[in-house]
Amino acid sequence: MKIVITGAQGVGKTTLAEQINKDYPDLKILPEAARLAKEAGFNLDETATTETELWLIAKQIELESTANKWIADRCSIDLLAYIHHLFREESALIEFAAKTLVPRFSDYDLILYLPSGEFAIEDDGVRTTDVKFQQAIDQRIKYILEKHKIPFVKIVGSPEERLLKVKSLFKNLL
Repeated sequence: MKIVITGAQGVGKTTLAEQINKDYPDLKILPEAARLAKEAGFNLDETATTETELWLIAKQIELESTANKWIADRCSIDLLAYIHHLFREESALIEFAAKTLVPRFSDYDLILYLPSGEFAIEDDGVRTTDVKFQQAIDQRIKYILEKHKIPFVKIVGSPEERLLKVKSLFKNLL
């Protein structure tokens, strides 16, 4: 079972992944490629470079290829959304990212989408707290989900309500 939680920065993906892992410990949480990139010295968000994005693509593929039972609080959908937004003028990078990442979408068994705007963005020292940037990424994620006809479940509510909705979904999947 490969479960991804997609959404812009600061929408509660990590919180939900940790809650799910607590109740379903056999679902390993994949490390977040962006956090690993930051630790490796790469700039993120508005200051990201083409080199950063290429590194992130390779790392995301590596992480998603590691096991059969996992949950990820970032995925190829998010990565493509950030690339589309940050590198609008670099068609070669966008084309490469799409050719590399889009085929991976069908590997996901369940896609949970968390929309922006439900919570204030907490400063985690990794991602930007810019609400307009968050909203722009959210729009890109929704566009990618629609464009590629990706089946997903929108999860909203308090952290506790979100977990209850996921547990309800799991009754039919696990």
